[in-house]
Amino acid sequence: MTQPVGYLFERFPRFTQTFCAREVAELYRQGMKTPVFSLYRPNEPIPEIVGLDHVLTEYLPSTRNPALIAKAHLFSPRLKRLWAGEGDRRDKRRYREAIYLGPVLKRKGVTHLHVHFASIAAHTAWWLKRLFGITYSFTGHANDIFCPRPEHRVSLGDLIQDASFVVTVTDYSANRLKAEYPDVSKKIVRVYNGLDISVFKAAHPTIDPFRLIAVGRLIEKKGWSYLVEACGLLRDKGIKFDCRIVGDGPDQETLERLIREKGLGESVQLVGPQSQSRIVDLLEESSLFVLPAIHDRNGDSDNLPTVLIEALASSLPAVATDVAGIPEIVQHGTNGFLVPEKDSIALASAIASMGGDLAKLRTFGAASRQIAEKTFAQEITVKQLKRLFAANQKSPIT
Repeated sequence: MTQPVGYLFERFPRFTQTFCAREVAELYRQGMKTPVFSLYRPNEPIPEIVGLDHVLTEYLPSTRNPALIAKAHLFSPRLKRLWAGEGDRRDKRRYREAIYLGPVLKRKGVTHLHVHFASIAAHTAWWLKRLFGITYSFTGHANDIFCPRPEHRVSLGDLIQDASFVVTVTDYSANRLKAEYPDVSKKIVRVYNGLDISVFKAAHPTIDPFRLIAVGRLIEKKGWSYLVEACGLLRDKGIKFDCRIVGDGPDQETLERLIREKGLGESVQLVGPQSQSRIVDLLEESSLFVLPAIHDRNGDSDNLPTVLIEALASSLPAVATDVAGIPEIVQHGTNGFLVPEKDSIALASAIASMGGDLAKLRTFGAASRQIAEKTFAQEITVKQLKRLFAANQKSPIT
């Protein structure tokens, strides 16, 4: 039996986008064996995702493949009417990918593609609709919808206008897109990224030692410098703690230097990237999760940080900033505290208020797990996606 809905990725699977792999694996588990296509092969270790080994992925040939280039040249004269009067908006690579993939999808009976991120693969899907009538939808995440690249020949507005529906992963981003594109607001819906809650082990917070954990790439929008400064304030107040920051990235040397300057070498550690199984263990060993996310100099920010949901699944309370969709994960006064971004003093104060109260850590941690189970379990979120796919097949949204 052919499956009319397929998935198209820029690169699949990716360790930094485990939510994509989990979504596909859960669709398979629920009986929807969607064909998966990827423009590029993985260039990093395959993430540890239960059920991913059952997913077959078809990779496209290079857009520099001579046969693919020749085929595109043969196609072009027949299709000039598609861009007549609008200027030639072809991105040669995306155009060639669509020309290759269209007949493949037709043979497999795929009539609709879903894409993650309003970026490269979404542009290929846009051309597939234009050339072959294969409809598409996409999930917008953060940078791809908050800071769209103006040099793209196909704009974010084009992608939204021609999509059957658009998924965003928070109410914050859904409302923002609806305000920016009011004419097509009805096709914009929110579906949270889901998580396999069963993978995570319940933490048992302690106050002696008081163990802080933070997970994420070492980049500006994560706000790690504010966490290091907050740790300096905690040390100056005589609060005993240790803080582990998991991840790597371009800001590593800057953060190492700041830790040395603050004299925090014994209490703040950059532990580098870790496997998913090791992160599960580190979360279990911790007392409090901290995420000081900010809007960076380009206006980009986290939207629905997966690591924060993983902390909730581990029964950890959290202290985080009130940026984008984070307040939809951390409910102030229920499972943690929200503070303004770029405010090390407020961040340190919120952390300190948790450090001496074991009962609060446990109560907030229990609330975190409950929120994770009711709102972010992938079984629930993938069922919501399946309903969107089914509605689109019955009555395409225009």
